[in-house]
Amino acid sequence: MRRLLLIVTGALVVVLLWWVWHWQLGSATREARAHADTRLALYASSLEGALDRFVYLPGLLARQPLVRTALHDASAPLNARVNEHLQRVAERSGAQAIYLMNDQGLTIAASNHATPHSFVGHRYHFRPYFLAAMRGRQGEFFAVGNTTGRPGYFVSAPVTIGGVSATANDDEVIGVLAVKVSLESLQEDWRQAGEQVLLSDANGVVILSSRPDWRFRRLHDVSEQALTAIRAQRQFNGAELRPLGTRLNDDTLLIGSEGVGERYVTTASALDTLGWTMHYLLPLRPLYASARNAVLVAAALCVALVLLALWLRERQQRLRLREREARIMREANERLESRVIERTRALQAAQADLVQAGKLAALGTMAAGIAHELNQPLSGIRTYAASGARLLERNRSAAAGDNFRRIQALCERLSTLIRQLKLFARKGGAREPVDLVARLRFVLELLDERLVRQCVEWRLDLPDEGRRAIWVAGDEVRLEQLATNLLRNALDALRGVASPCLEIQVEERGEHVLLWVRDNGPGLDDEALEHLFDPFFTTKEVGDGLGLGLFITFGIVQDLEGRIHARNRPLAQGGGAEFRVELPCAAAPLPRSREETLT
Repeated sequence: MRRLLLIVTGALVVVLLWWVWHWQLGSATREARAHADTRLALYASSLEGALDRFVYLPGLLARQPLVRTALHDASAPLNARVNEHLQRVAERSGAQAIYLMNDQGLTIAASNHATPHSFVGHRYHFRPYFLAAMRGRQGEFFAVGNTTGRPGYFVSAPVTIGGVSATANDDEVIGVLAVKVSLESLQEDWRQAGEQVLLSDANGVVILSSRPDWRFRRLHDVSEQALTAIRAQRQFNGAELRPLGTRLNDDTLLIGSEGVGERYVTTASALDTLGWTMHYLLPLRPLYASARNAVLVAAALCVALVLLALWLRERQQRLRLREREARIMREANERLESRVIERTRALQAAQADLVQAGKLAALGTMAAGIAHELNQPLSGIRTYAASGARLLERNRSAAAGDNFRRIQALCERLSTLIRQLKLFARKGGAREPVDLVARLRFVLELLDERLVRQCVEWRLDLPDEGRRAIWVAGDEVRLEQLATNLLRNALDALRGVASPCLEIQVEERGEHVLLWVRDNGPGLDDEALEHLFDPFFTTKEVGDGLGLGLFITFGIVQDLEGRIHARNRPLAQGGGAEFRVELPCAAAPLPRSREETLT
C-alpha cells in the first residue's frame, strides 16, 4: 500500500511539473513574439525611412543639364565641375557616393573622385541597378562595393538625352546616375540596442545584422541559378556565403554547433524593397530559463509538502535512530581503541628497529668517511716515503730531508683530520681567514705525482696573476679537503682521455670568492647530475671508490655557508664537467706582533 501511494504521488508530481513547464514556456513565447513584432515594425520603419531619403535623389540629379552635358562632352573642365557638384550633393545629403556612368557602364564622374577608392574609370555594367536604369527604370541593389570593398545600398536612375539634341529621341538613355547609401550606422544602432536583428535579401543571404559575424551568411539553401547570378553581379565580392545556422524540426534556428550554439525563435516581416525580409531572433535560452524557474518553484512547493510529511514521519523514528546510532558508535569506539593499542605496539617495535638501523648506518657512514679522508694523506706519505728512499740511495740527503718534512706535515694533517671528525656530528665550526691560493697550491703539490703520471696539462688561473692572497672564511684542513676531493674527482674523469686538461680558476666577485674546477673528460649523465652529492653514489667501478668524496665536499661547503653547483660544459667550450664553488670572503688577518710570534 505504501509503495503504491509513493508511485501515485510521484506520477502526480511529474504531471504537474510537465504542465507547469509547457504553460510557462507557451506564455513566455507568446509575450516574446508580441515584443518581437513591435520591435520588427520599428526597425522596418527606420530602415524604409533611411532608404526613402535617397530614392528621389538619382532621378533629380539625372535631369540636371550639367549631368546630361557631361555625357556628351567628356572634357576635363566639365568633368571637374560635375565631380565637384556630385561631391557637394553627397556631403549635404549624407550619401556615401554619387557617380555618373555612360551607356557602357564606365564611370566618368564621382563624388569620391579625390579619394584613393575613386569610382572614376571603373566599369559597373554588370550591376543590376545599371542594367535596370539602362532599360529606363529606377534600379535598386545591395552589394559589396567592387572598388571600395564596403557594402551599401545602390539606387540608380536613367539619364535621358532630353532637349540636348534636337534630332534624338527624348527617351533615349545615354547614361546612368547612381547613389550609394551606407547602412552601417543603422546596423550599429541595432548592435547597441543589444537585440538580435538581421535583414536578408530575396535569396536569404544576410546583408545587415546586429552581429557583424552573421553578415553574408545564408538562412537557407540558395539555388544554383541564384548563385550564378550572384557571382555574375559580384554582389558579395566573392564571400563564401556559409550557412548561418540549421533549421530544426521545431522551427527554431540553431546558430553554431550542437552543444555549443544558440537556438532562436525567429519572427520575420517582409519589406517592399527588393524582396528583403527583416528578422528578429528571440533566444530560446531565456524562454527555457523562465519555464525552468517556474518548474523549480513548483518543484520547491512539492518538495516542501513532501518534506513536511517526511518530517512528521521522522519524528516518530528519531528516537529509535538515535539509540541505534549510539550503539553503533560504542561498538566503533571499542574497535578503534583495540586497533590503536595494536598499532601503538607495532609502532614501538618499528621505532626500536629504526633506532638500531640508524645507529648501524651512522657507524657505517663514519667508518667510510674516516677511510676516505685518511686515504688521501696516506697516499701522499707513501709517495714521499718512496721518493725519499730513492733520494737516500742516490746520496741526496737534502732533498730526502725535504720529503721527510713533508711526511711529517702530512702526519700532522692526519692528526688534525682525526681531531676534526667531530665536525660530522655538528654543523659548522670555528672559521678564520684562510688563503685559498696557498691551499690550492699545496693540494696541487700533493697531486703532482698523479698529474705527471696521467700526463694532465693543468692551469691555475688567478686574479692579478696570483701575486696576492685571496682570503676566504674557513679553516685550512677543510679547504684542503674540498680542493683535494674536487681535483681527484676531475683526475678520475680524465682517465683514458687523449689530451687531458685541467683548469682551476679563482675569481673575486663582491662578497664571495668563486672557484671553478673544469676538465675535458666525458662529462656527467643526467642521473649522475641528479645524485652527484648523495652519499655512496659513484660512477666508478666496484672497489675504485666509496662515493663519499663529493658528499663530504658538499657538507664542507654547507658548513662554510657557501654553495656548490655542477654542470656539463658545452662542446664549444671543450666539453667535460665543471664544478663551481662559491665561498664567503674574509678580511685579511692582521699581522702578528713580535711578542705574539715568539709566544
